[in-house]
Amino acid sequence: MRTDAESSRYAARLGVVITAVTTLALLSGAGLLAGCGGDGHEPAGAAVPARPDAASAGNPPVGNPPVGGSSVGGSSVGGSSVGNPSAGGSSATAAGPAGGSDDAPAAAARTVEAYFREINDAARGGRLAVTTPTALAGCQPCALDVGVTRSLQQRGLHADAAAYRLTDLSARPRAGLVAAVTFTLHTSAVGLLDLAGRHVADAPGVPTRAATAELALTQHGWRIQTLRYAPGPA
Repeated sequence: MRTDAESSRYAARLGVVITAVTTLALLSGAGLLAGCGGDGHEPAGAAVPARPDAASAGNPPVGNPPVGGSSVGGSSVGGSSVGNPSAGGSSATAAGPAGGSDDAPAAAARTVEAYFREINDAARGGRLAVTTPTALAGCQPCALDVGVTRSLQQRGLHADAAAYRLTDLSARPRAGLVAAVTFTLHTSAVGLLDLAGRHVADAPGVPTRAATAELALTQHGWRIQTLRYAPGPA
């Protein structure tokens, strides 16, 4: 029969084991979610999982070449750039997307562009992405994307090229304080570099995906509520 002291020590050991298992499960689940393609229009992060070695699982989100001439609610967004990342700088999202206070659908589309530009810039710069100017705190896929940049930053890694490219960007007519922006997300393979610029691993691309961003109009302009992905055209 156990004494009170023995029972307390046993309960403490059991608590440590449960905590460790729970932590591992959460970390594994986060990696799987970040790499999920969002099939069936379920929310998922855009980022591609990067695995520098068998023991680690990071995710590099990054880069979009310029998106030119895409149609947004009947107005042109040509010349806007989604992913001209500089290694040390933050993008325009630091002060919010251009025209972010505008309530027009075109402004919602610019918010989506600014969101991906910030994820791309952060991953290439090896820093934590700042998405408060473009996304709401409750956006789960956005939190996953930010988590990807955090993982890269913590491991001292950054992407060597642009991975994300948006095409077919189009804003639907707004319905009250809600708007939807559709686009096609192209994700290319990128390399991961350490702080010395040495190649550490490759992050594979994923099949092209059709995407929909749902945005809410706030007093500061459009903010992404969620991002949904589905398999794109072959």
